Amino acid sequence: MARTIFNNPALPRSKSPHSNAVRIGNLIFVSGFPGYDENTKIPSGDFAAQMRNALKSVKAALEYAGSSVDKIAKVNIYLDRRADFDEMNEIYKEFFGSEPSQWPARTTIEARLPRKEFLLEIDCVAEA
Repeated sequence: MARTIFNNPALPRSKSPHSNAVRIGNLIFVSGFPGYDENTKIPSGDFAAQMRNALKSVKAALEYAGSSVDKIAKVNIYLDRRADFDEMNEIYKEFFGSEPSQWPARTTIEARLPRKEFLLEIDCVAEA
């Protein structure tokens, strides 16, 4: 199968060597997005801002690759602090809606993230 790389020029780019998304067949794999704002800055200590920024980036990466949020099959969320779990769920419902029949599959993991200011990182797999 052909592999197509997508890098949305409107998204903030870190120096890490990765693409925003890769399409193989009918699947789009979106790289993990931390909570960078449009200037590649992390709102220090502000979980809600980071979560919303990361979700906006995931959405923009998917749309640039020709997909959309409603085609997401699986989401992975990596949290730096377990204490943010409830707030994460509330913001997640703002983004994906409150109807359980519309929610993608999800895994949430407490993990040490690559930069101390990252409170979370989100990746996903979606249908093209």
